[in-house]
Amino acid sequence: MSRRRAFQRPVATVVLIGLSAALLSACGGPGTWHTLASSPSARQEVSFVYSPSAKKFFLAGGHSPTQEAYDPRTDTWTSVAPLPAALDHIQSVEHDGLIYYIGGLIAWPLPAVGSVYIYDPGSDRVSSGTPMPAGRERGAGGVAVYRDKIYYAGGLHAGVAVPWFDVYDTATRTWSRLPDMPEPRDHFQAGVVGARFYAIGGRNTSIDATTTVNDAFDFTTGAWVTGLAPLPTPRGGFGTAVLGTKLVIIGGEGGGRTFQTVEAYDTSANAWQELAAMPTARHGIEGAVCNGGVYIADGGTAQGGTAPTSRHEVFFLGGPTACP
Repeated sequence: MSRRRAFQRPVATVVLIGLSAALLSACGGPGTWHTLASSPSARQEVSFVYSPSAKKFFLAGGHSPTQEAYDPRTDTWTSVAPLPAALDHIQSVEHDGLIYYIGGLIAWPLPAVGSVYIYDPGSDRVSSGTPMPAGRERGAGGVAVYRDKIYYAGGLHAGVAVPWFDVYDTATRTWSRLPDMPEPRDHFQAGVVGARFYAIGGRNTSIDATTTVNDAFDFTTGAWVTGLAPLPTPRGGFGTAVLGTKLVIIGGEGGGRTFQTVEAYDTSANAWQELAAMPTARHGIEGAVCNGGVYIADGGTAQGGTAPTSRHEVFFLGGPTACP
């Protein structure tokens, strides 16, 4: 039985074959993990994002210009147009059919770049948007989309974590400054739920200077909200995904180890829940969401930059769903 066929079976059948190599149900809480085709090359500090219009996922970064596409319908990978530069700690978001690659690092932990690369899956071409304002270049920050704008919080500039918060208007291709985060940090992923931009966890420059702080920028008031329920497990370099009113924090590193830990923050209840642990502990990842599934590709299996993986896994809080 092929991995792809097992993945598409009804939920009732999936339960019966729970010990199959296609289904890796992890312990520790609700939800299940499933193994998919590994990416063509092992990388960490990568970006990973889903394009609904292209019906594919796009993987980039890892100090490489290579960009790869994953087709969930065939469980296969292909190479697409490369990025103009070999960067890591680069963040990507999808908006209006385009993939935006924002900022990044040329080397560790500096220098940072402020580049905006825009990939069009329809034409398989990469163009450039307006870069970050001079002096505010950075990588390893938290990035998310709200309406027609891309928001970038924190990150590393000149090798040091910053509290900066900026917005890129995709219509006018201009940057604007917003109120700083309450504290500097890097190596976190952001997410938008409702009218709030959430910045959870991460670290302050040093790999072990992790934080559990949970802050949110309220778009309606234009101010940061503090004192929200803290991240239960301090870590940086994790992936974040939005599932309904929940933000799911996946993996990460800190304290000399990598994490399998998956914890979900319910924004409506201001409370945390432990979910099924990721089969492959790793950091330097970005969560990509399609139809209720959270896809994680590549990452580093040891703290630091020495043990990249090409493993590709998907998490479902409910039963498995097909993508797209």
